[in-house]
Amino acid sequence: MKDIQANLGRTRRALIKGCRDPKFMPAWVSRADSACDVPSPAPAVGETFGHYRLVEQLSTGGMGIVYRAYDEHLDREVALKVLSPGSLHDPGACRRFHSEAVILSKLNHPNIIAIYDFDDHDGIHFLVMEYVPGQTLAAKLERGPLKQEEVLQIGKQIASAVQEAHEHGIVHRDLKPQNVMLTPRGQIKVADFGLAKLSIPIIDPAATINISRDLGVMGTLPYMPPEQLRGEPADFRSDIYSAGAVLYELATGRRAFPETHGPQLIDSILHKMPYLPSALTETVSHPFETVVLKCLEKEPSRRYQSATELGLDLQHLSNYRT
Repeated sequence: MKDIQANLGRTRRALIKGCRDPKFMPAWVSRADSACDVPSPAPAVGETFGHYRLVEQLSTGGMGIVYRAYDEHLDREVALKVLSPGSLHDPGACRRFHSEAVILSKLNHPNIIAIYDFDDHDGIHFLVMEYVPGQTLAAKLERGPLKQEEVLQIGKQIASAVQEAHEHGIVHRDLKPQNVMLTPRGQIKVADFGLAKLSIPIIDPAATINISRDLGVMGTLPYMPPEQLRGEPADFRSDIYSAGAVLYELATGRRAFPETHGPQLIDSILHKMPYLPSALTETVSHPFETVVLKCLEKEPSRRYQSATELGLDLQHLSNYRT
C-alpha cells in the first residue's frame, strides 16, 4: 500500500477501501464492511465512477472488465478497469488487483501502459490507465502472420518494455498477444500486469527467487515456459520465453505449440520442439528464426539471459535488413 501511496499520491483510505482482503486491511477497517464480501453487479455503460464516466466496454477477462471512460476533470479518454463481480469474493483476485496497481505505479515507459489512478466507488474498486487506441496483437493476427520487418519492430518494443519491468524487479508472467496493444502508429503498449510479481535481478541461475509459491502456477498455458509447468521458480528468463512465443506467432500466424487439448499441450511445451518458423512461412529468415528458437529453449540457461540481449539481437537483424 505504501508503494501506491507514494507513486500515486492517494490517501491511504482511498487506496485500501477498494478491495479489503483481510491481509491488506489495517486495524481501523472493519472486517464486516469488506467490499470483497458484498456482491456487486458489473458496471453499466453510462455509469459514473467519481469523475470518470463509462463510455464503452472494451474487454472482459477472468478477473477484470475494462471500459473506455471519459475523465471529466481533465477532459480526456482513459481506460478504467474494475474487478469482475465473480472475483469480488476471491481474496487472491483482490490481492492481484492491488498488486497490479502497485506494479504499474513503479513503471514509466513508452511501451508500457501508464496508470493514472486507483480508487473505490460504491464498493467497486477500479484502476484508471491511459487509453490506448488501436488493437491487440491477437486481433491483428486474425488477418494472418505479419511481415518480418513489422515483427522486428514490435519485438524490439516488447523487449524494451520487458527490460524496463525487469530493471524494476518485475516479472510479467503473462506476456501474450492479448496483452499487447498496437496503436495505429505502430507503437506497442504492454498491458495487464495482474499476474506480475516483484522479484530481484537474477545474478546467476542459482540466485533464482521462487515467485510462484504463494499463487501457484500462473499464466496462460500456450505462452507458459516449461519451468513454470514443472513447478520451478519463474524468473526474468520466463518472460523471455513468452516473448519468443509471441514473436513466433506473429511471424508464422500460429502458436509454437498449437495443441488445444491441455495435457497434449503441456507435453509438447515440456518435451517437444516447435516446427521451424521457416518451414511454415518462407518470409522468415534463418537469423530471425535463430533468435526466436533461442527464446523458446526448454532450459532457462540456454535462452537469452536478459531482455537487453534479446533487444540487441532484434536491433541487429533490423539494421541488417534496412
